[in-house]
Amino acid sequence: MDRCKCLGAGTFAIYIKSRPGRGAFIENIYVSDLDVSGAKSGFLRLNFLNSGIADTPTLVPGDEGIPTIRNFEFRNIKVTDVPELVHGIEIHPHKPLDGFVLENVTGTCRKGMSLANIRNARLAGIKVTGSGGPLLLTSNVSGIGLAGGKTIEAADLPSVPEPILPLSEPYKLH
Repeated sequence: MDRCKCLGAGTFAIYIKSRPGRGAFIENIYVSDLDVSGAKSGFLRLNFLNSGIADTPTLVPGDEGIPTIRNFEFRNIKVTDVPELVHGIEIHPHKPLDGFVLENVTGTCRKGMSLANIRNARLAGIKVTGSGGPLLLTSNVSGIGLAGGKTIEAADLPSVPEPILPLSEPYKLH
């Protein structure tokens, strides 16, 4: 997505989601030159723990059922008075997001970024004002540009869903 305006989103301007049991891949998402204003909840939400309906008859068991997520890049983002910049703590610890770039973000937000279970993060050029509390909270995040961030308390992280057990009849890929 390139050179877009998001004016008045009902929740987050960008909301990428799935849940354990669905498997598959969500990868290579690139967003550049985005102008966000009027988003009711914030700029970006990543939820791979508990979003959507569990498709009970076709759940993929074990770690294979946890979506593989990688290579999310967001560059040159302008936000105007968003409630939250990034809500990214609903990522499964067994399959962290591998490759998250957030660069050149300007504007105003009331709450900063919360990130968990991310490898190879790169945060650079984030110049937002108005945030109450720390701009960056992390848990199990590695990469560059994380200096000065505070640690998220374990009690403030979402619970990880129970593992999906194999079906009585083995899953068959269609």
